[in-house]
Amino acid sequence: MIAPQRLQHVSAGGLALLMHGLLLLALMIGVSWKNPPQLPIEAEMWADLPAPQQPIPAAEFAPMPEPVLEPAPQIDAQPKPEPVQAEPAQIALEKAEKKRAEDKRRADVVQLELQKKQELQLAEEKRTETLRRAEMERVEAARVETTRLEKERQEKQLAEQEKREQSRRQIDQELARQMREELAAESSQLNAMQSRSRVSGQSRMVLDFQERIRSKIRDALVLPKNLKGDAEVIFQVSLLPNGEVVRVTLIKSSGQPLYDGAVERALFKASPLPLPSDRQAAQQFRDGLTLKFRPSDDAVNFN
Repeated sequence: MIAPQRLQHVSAGGLALLMHGLLLLALMIGVSWKNPPQLPIEAEMWADLPAPQQPIPAAEFAPMPEPVLEPAPQIDAQPKPEPVQAEPAQIALEKAEKKRAEDKRRADVVQLELQKKQELQLAEEKRTETLRRAEMERVEAARVETTRLEKERQEKQLAEQEKREQSRRQIDQELARQMREELAAESSQLNAMQSRSRVSGQSRMVLDFQERIRSKIRDALVLPKNLKGDAEVIFQVSLLPNGEVVRVTLIKSSGQPLYDGAVERALFKASPLPLPSDRQAAQQFRDGLTLKFRPSDDAVNFN
C-alpha cells in the first residue's frame, strides 16, 4: 500500500506542474493570436502573352472551340482568417483531465496488481507456514516415535539383562549352596576329627594329671599306725583355677577317724594340685573333684 500512495503523490505533483505550464502556454498563444503576423503577398507576373496557335486545317480536323483563358488568380491583400480553434486552456484542461483519469486508472491498476501481489504473497506465506508446521509436526512425530522405540529397546535390553542377572544369581546361589554344604560337610568332618583329637588329647591329658595328683597326694600322705581293715574314704575337693585347694568335704568316712584326718591333711598339704593348662581339661578337675582313698593299696581313685 505504500507504493500506490507514493505514485499518487508523484502524479498529483506532476499534474500540477503540467497545468501551470499549459496555462502559461495558453496565455502566450492568446497574446500572439490577437496580433496576427504580416504574411507576404504573392502575385504571378507574365512577361508576354502566350503565342497564338497555328490554325488547323478543316479538312483534317473538326473545328475546335477557342480556348478560354482562365483569368489569373487574384491574390487578396488580406489573408484568410484561420479557423476558430478551441481555447488552449480548455484543451490543456481536457488533456490534464484525461491524463489525470489515465493516471488514476494506471494507479488503480497498479494498486490492484499490488493488492493481488500481496494476496499471492500472503497465500504463499500461509502455504509456507502450513508446510513448515506440517514438517515440524512430522519431525516431532518422528522424534516421538524414535524416543518410543529407543525406550522400548532399552526396556527390552534391561529386561534381558535382568533375566540374565537373575539366572546368574540363581546359578551363584546354587553354587554357593553347594559350596556351603561341602564346606559344612568338611567342617563337620574336621570338627569331628578335632573333637576326637581333642577328646583323645584331653583324655590323655586328664589321665596324665590324675597320675600327677595321685603322686603328689601320696607324697604328702602320712598313714597312721594300727589301721584296721581296708575301709574307703571319699572327699569332695574344690579348687581354684591355679589348683589351690580351698575346701575339702568329707563325703564318705572310712570308719577310722585317724585315717580320714590323715587324708584331709595330705590334700591341703599337696595344694596346689597340678592342673592342665587347657581350660576344658582343667574344668574337669575344678568342678567337683571327687577323690577316693584306700589304706590297703595306699591309692587315690578319681570319680
